[in-house]
Amino acid sequence: MKIETIVTAIIFFSVGFLGGYIFKSELQTHVPAAAAAVSTSSAAGSSSGATAAGGGNNINPSTGLPNGHPPLKVAQIIEDYAQQADKDPKNAQIPLQLANYLYDKKYFNLAIQWYQRSLNLNPRNSNALTDLGTSFFYTGQPQRAITQYKKALALNPKHQPTLFNMIVVNLEGTHDLPAANKYWRELDRLNPNYSGLKEIKERLDAATGSASSAMK
Repeated sequence: MKIETIVTAIIFFSVGFLGGYIFKSELQTHVPAAAAAVSTSSAAGSSSGATAAGGGNNINPSTGLPNGHPPLKVAQIIEDYAQQADKDPKNAQIPLQLANYLYDKKYFNLAIQWYQRSLNLNPRNSNALTDLGTSFFYTGQPQRAITQYKKALALNPKHQPTLFNMIVVNLEGTHDLPAANKYWRELDRLNPNYSGLKEIKERLDAATGSASSAMK
């Protein structure tokens, strides 16, 4: 499992600066040789059914697949891990590995399904909770992201990537500036040299100043 790596994902919000700073909780401590893909047959089936409602107008002419459908290579990886998960249904690592793979490929909606499946088997994995939360953030669901981050912090209150993500999502997702400042102070107390902390404080101060001016 990966620990603490900056997500360089596509940006789903208007402020690209902060989007680039969202952290994936699983990447700097130990990185698997390649993003290990793990999945279940149920999710593989839903991936093809949920991406686009069939019909000629939804076909991508360059691939011949429904719009939003993962490439055949990715779909095959999902299917392979789905079969593994079916054979070993109590192994939380299999869906977790697939979730990580889909996350890295930016299939966040699919990653959500597999993080949830893994967490159903191992609900005390703070890294998986954080990455599930970030997947929610990247799919425009900031409040659900915060819910997962809070679960992760309940397990590990000093988990620095989660604290950083709490700053970003409260600032850019829910616009809860007091909460963003609270988590900034906590992370600054734990590690004032945390990557990106100074830059996000500048952004946070600017947003706080703008909010104060608007109230006058």
